[in-house]
Amino acid sequence: MRIIFWHGYLLTGTGSNILTANVVRTFRKEGHDVFLMCQHKRTPAPPFIDEEGNFAEDNLSYQTVPLDPEPASGRCRLIRPAIGGLLPVYVYDKYPHIEAKRFVDLTGEELDRYVETNVTALVTAIEDHRPDAIFIGHEVMGPYIAKLACERTGAKYGVQLHGSALEYAVKEQDRYVPYAEQGLGAAHRVIGGSNYMLEAASSVVGGWEDRGVVVNPGGDVDLFKPRAAKKTEEPIVSFVGKLIPQKGVHHFIAALPLVSGPGFRSVIVGGGKFGDSLKQLASAFRSGDFDRAVEAIAAEASPKMTSALREFLGSGLLGADYSARAREISVEFRGHLDHDQLSGVLPGFDVMVVSSIVPEAFGMVAAEAAACGVLPITPDHSGIGEVGAALEQALGMPGLLTFDSHDPIRSMAKTIEALLQIPGDQRSDMGKVVSKFTKENWAWEVVTRRLLEVME
Repeated sequence: MRIIFWHGYLLTGTGSNILTANVVRTFRKEGHDVFLMCQHKRTPAPPFIDEEGNFAEDNLSYQTVPLDPEPASGRCRLIRPAIGGLLPVYVYDKYPHIEAKRFVDLTGEELDRYVETNVTALVTAIEDHRPDAIFIGHEVMGPYIAKLACERTGAKYGVQLHGSALEYAVKEQDRYVPYAEQGLGAAHRVIGGSNYMLEAASSVVGGWEDRGVVVNPGGDVDLFKPRAAKKTEEPIVSFVGKLIPQKGVHHFIAALPLVSGPGFRSVIVGGGKFGDSLKQLASAFRSGDFDRAVEAIAAEASPKMTSALREFLGSGLLGADYSARAREISVEFRGHLDHDQLSGVLPGFDVMVVSSIVPEAFGMVAAEAAACGVLPITPDHSGIGEVGAALEQALGMPGLLTFDSHDPIRSMAKTIEALLQIPGDQRSDMGKVVSKFTKENWAWEVVTRRLLEVME
């Protein structure tokens, strides 16, 4: 099949980037011809890209150069639309080759230019590639861009929902609601990574529910897999993800001293500007200066993001035991690891905590941990809670992997403690179960087959 995949962003880092990279890689592997529209520009290019290039300034044509990719029966061309040097994003971050600006901070002129340039580029791609299927990422502005382009070409498109666009654009600023309504309303299919994602999007933007389908994202089960031999030293409890307040890493750090029982190591893997504050927080906990602990993160985190920590520290229930335990626990910060690097580290963990405060569309990092035979702990909300519940069902142990998001610190600690009290051999057997479940249900080959089925 000939497929267009409009993503608009990069192919590394965030969940939507990782999903896009793995879906197009798997499409190519299975013999499809993929026209990938995004802004990824790193050297070397990903090994699944056969050609890369740029649209002309007017987006009416494009040029590519051939690369030396890994063998596959299909083809993938990566071509960057000319968007004028300004990339609208949902959560601000720095990019090496382009200026980024949050959607909520765009002027009307900047937003119009972004739409117009991408519509022209997508029309050019459709007329040249003649796709059998078009996939568009996010609630805004991709679906609206696709609506306008497909009205001109007679094509149809499917939308892959992602939580970031909903949380940080549509919900934050009313001007994006009509764009989302029109873009989703004209889609052939609206694809959510979880039941939560469909429900969350429809609660804000309606009119497409009869075309909504769930296709869980996946994990690279060839890259993320269990180690041949599990280590025997003290267990490792970890967090893996972007270091921003919304991910709740400060809850994870606060929960660790509540975990009693055998010794364990704690590791945080991830990058982000919140990282320095988290290091100060961990240092304050070790010194027992809990007033300074809150101050350490206050500058970077909103009162809403810190309310549970403030309530926990101000409860008067911590006592000497908590302070003593906090002094014993050292948190190791590993920094950001790309997927290839992470795949070599993640299988060595015993437990991985997903501590997200805000809703998650699915939770690919939890699926990747499960693929490695690592037991993921998740909050009981949104799509990430559905991941935890599915793995609990596979194990036949309801409530084992999910914690109460209304009492996150204490409940998270109890869940960690319960897992660490399970003998290592038994945890290893449980890891094999969740790894098998992931291969059968969340492997990328399963995901891409389902995506094409729903578009047909």
